[in-house]
Amino acid sequence: MTTTDHDRIARRFYELLAAKDIDAWIELWHDEGRIIVPYPPEGFDSSIDGREQILAAFKGLFANYESFRSTLTAVYPAADSDAVCVEYTNHAVVAGGVEYTNTNIAVFRFRDGLIIAYHDYFDPRRFQVVIDALPTG
Repeated sequence: MTTTDHDRIARRFYELLAAKDIDAWIELWHDEGRIIVPYPPEGFDSSIDGREQILAAFKGLFANYESFRSTLTAVYPAADSDAVCVEYTNHAVVAGGVEYTNTNIAVFRFRDGLIIAYHDYFDPRRFQVVIDALPTG
């Protein structure tokens, strides 16, 4: 897999999220994929481990968005590496009309042409509005 392939997958990742097509989005993930959130907000885990857990978590999360889009502001493929770093901003409306925006940096790692790890760095205080709007129970 080439740096260009990694770049293409990273871009596709955000296109599918914007479309809220979580079933197609999960196809980008390796079975052993992992999401790592070094600074999680209250009520959100610091990692989601395994493709099935990622799918369940994101179906629940995205069911709560009225709208969602990410704007990529920079993509930095690492030459001769399995990594891509991206900068992006999120703009969303959560159920109930609460607006959410954040500026993020993420690092993708790949194995066998699929995402094996996704490290997402963002302001957890801003993401807290999304967590607080999730249904409880």
